[in-house]
Amino acid sequence: MVNKMPIFSDDWLRTARTKSGNGSWAAVAIETLETTGRIYLSTLRLWFERFPLTLKQKHQLRTRLESLRDDEHLGGVNELAWWAFIVREGFTAAPLPPTTAPRPDFELRSPAGCFVEVSTLNVSQKDRARFGAQQGVALDHTETIRRVIGKLTEEKQQQLKYGADHTKPSILALFDYTTWSGLGTLFSGALGDFLLGKQLGFRSLPCELSAIVYLERKVFDGRIVLSRDRSGVYYNPLALHPLSPGVFPSLNQSWLQLASVDSTVSDHWVWL
Repeated sequence: MVNKMPIFSDDWLRTARTKSGNGSWAAVAIETLETTGRIYLSTLRLWFERFPLTLKQKHQLRTRLESLRDDEHLGGVNELAWWAFIVREGFTAAPLPPTTAPRPDFELRSPAGCFVEVSTLNVSQKDRARFGAQQGVALDHTETIRRVIGKLTEEKQQQLKYGADHTKPSILALFDYTTWSGLGTLFSGALGDFLLGKQLGFRSLPCELSAIVYLERKVFDGRIVLSRDRSGVYYNPLALHPLSPGVFPSLNQSWLQLASVDSTVSDHWVWL
């Protein structure tokens, strides 16, 4: 049955108040419901209502957004954040309704015809275990890169193949929520060095992958933003269906041998 109640309804708020864990996204939103929490939930309500699918088609998305688990909630938010970003950029695009067979989340029609799969790199189980044991977590870009490779070679192959079957480029839009993301470590530079530097890491990734859009997202006073300085686009020179550099001018972009162009916008943040 399709839930016609507004998302984050009063019933949901009552449940979240009693069941959300300390420090969870829902607990923080409810604790600040008169200020920043209200702005955050209102933004998500608006995005969800405007997301151009039917209520039935948005059922899975709603379930993730209202989940009290941080990782499930973040996955839904990031899908909406990507939609808000491409609308803000003036792209022509459409979300693909979910089906039983895996396929990408979006089809872009202009400025380039391609498919986009949105994914989130969450805090690893290893790091969670160390937190639970009250142990520190060392900064390790190599381990994060290993997880990116695993996501592309083990989790997203069918979504990438969908684009190849339709003879169009495929993009992975990857939101970073690992332990050290957002703390100024500039993982985007390490990722670019791996993918397009001397070792050309794209060689170890599926040829159906045309580009990675790496994104760091934050919430400022309830407002959802992307970091221009710590995000980046990396074009695969070995792709089966290459994507021409320049599709995302408001983000830093890199291609073969680390040739690059900085964002055409001076603001450090993309306000969604």
